[in-house]
Amino acid sequence: MAIITDYFFIDILLVLTPLVYILVWYLTNNNNYWSKRGVPNIRKELFLGILTGKQSQADSVLELYKTFGGERYGGFFQLRKPILMIRDPELIHKVLVKDFTCFHDRDLPELNYDPLSANLFSLKGQAWRTLRSKLIPTFSSGKIKGMFDQVIMSTENLIESLEGGAGYGVSDVESKAALSAFTLDVIASCAFGIHLSAQSPDFNKFKTVVKNIFTPSPLQVVRFLLVILMPKLAEKLNLRPFPNEVGDYFIGLTRATMKHRKDNNIKRNDYFQLLLTLKEQEEDGNHVGLSTSDVTEEDADVETHYAAGSNVHFSSSDSKRLFTEEVICANSFIFLIGSESISNTISLVLFELCRHPDIQLKLQQEVDSMLVKCGGWSYEAVRDMVYLDQIIQESQRMYPVLPLLTRECTRDYKIPDSDLTIEKGVLVMIPVEALHHDPQYYPDPEQFKPERFQGNNFKPSSTFLPFGDGPRICIAMRFALMEVKSCLARIMSQYSVKLSNKTQVPLKFVPGLFTPSVKGGIWLSFTKRRTT
Repeated sequence: MAIITDYFFIDILLVLTPLVYILVWYLTNNNNYWSKRGVPNIRKELFLGILTGKQSQADSVLELYKTFGGERYGGFFQLRKPILMIRDPELIHKVLVKDFTCFHDRDLPELNYDPLSANLFSLKGQAWRTLRSKLIPTFSSGKIKGMFDQVIMSTENLIESLEGGAGYGVSDVESKAALSAFTLDVIASCAFGIHLSAQSPDFNKFKTVVKNIFTPSPLQVVRFLLVILMPKLAEKLNLRPFPNEVGDYFIGLTRATMKHRKDNNIKRNDYFQLLLTLKEQEEDGNHVGLSTSDVTEEDADVETHYAAGSNVHFSSSDSKRLFTEEVICANSFIFLIGSESISNTISLVLFELCRHPDIQLKLQQEVDSMLVKCGGWSYEAVRDMVYLDQIIQESQRMYPVLPLLTRECTRDYKIPDSDLTIEKGVLVMIPVEALHHDPQYYPDPEQFKPERFQGNNFKPSSTFLPFGDGPRICIAMRFALMEVKSCLARIMSQYSVKLSNKTQVPLKFVPGLFTPSVKGGIWLSFTKRRTT
């Protein structure tokens, strides 16, 4: 029935036309933001190619980086939000480290209604600083060493699953599937404080819930983007980044483990126990910090990454974050999110070792030598495998887990030697993938050359950022490296690895994803080594 005119169709057009005009105006009225400030820019949506499945995030970053070739920085947009890509290594160092006080937050929305959001990766302001200061001691050398035996036990489980009862090795293993079981074993044991037998109903349930996180449906992808791009709308709709059943499962798991340990007076050498101790000490009003016996030269060196944040001043309105059940769950859960990165890293290292048998042989010799020197598997033996360090770093350069880093400008910042002031609220993007493949910094960037990192010992720089840099560097970096090194060393001590014919070379990555995933998978054959 027509209301405005005599024709219903015309009435619809009369209503929709101004609405479409308003929407277009809203999305485009900021298009000249960068041009007015004299910044080279392009009208490009970073997530559009990912959402449509045409590009991976890494490909989008590389494309933008090349677009602004020769410039220190360039501007683009996400919807109507201006974003500044920084290409200049000196300026990158200022953003991440030297002038961190102006860029101390990530661009993630604060989801106070989501129990899994109270983690160190997502928090901002004083809540982030308070939690970070309490979690730093949990990743000292002594604490990580205390979890080493559990990681080694998980590597034993991995070897058993690879062999499947065979004595000579196994062929055609899809690496990510096998390694995902290993990383979940580690996370269940160290982060959530539970031991789950392989193929048990509890472990299968654990794997099923995790699978829902890493293999999202198209609807879940849309929901995730709504949370990131339109947080106010997401809050009104009560949308969480992950399905509600994921949060409910891990909150329940956390509560059950806490109760079991309290009722049975159980204490273990794991990250979950460290969080429980922090909770108890916080409730008692005690200060938590590293004891003198915990501090090593390695700890002092790592602490320099966090020092830049010591003079950050936050608004007094930021609330103090206590170690509630939700906070403990959220900061164990963040380990789980990192497990995908761990399995990807190990898979890609094995891929390169297969392509370079001379490097694989040299690594096997180092592993054998360190095991003899240290009398078997120990934290020190794995820590001192320096050639393995070089191999992992070169793999991280070629295949960074995070193709980009983002920081939100938290107060107006004038870029040195320029007329540009980055305004508060503007997002800064650092193109990790492109920097790692820029021949200006890495000659022959597509060649696998571990010697590039001789003596580097995972030290970040403005052109090498697998874990970030500055106070926001990944706090669990050393635990992650211990896990990766232990797994690779264990495999190399017992097997020689070759590519299966099922692996498509050169590697192609699945478009439409935010993290690298190899199309068709990396298939490997493991041959038992002859040992004397």
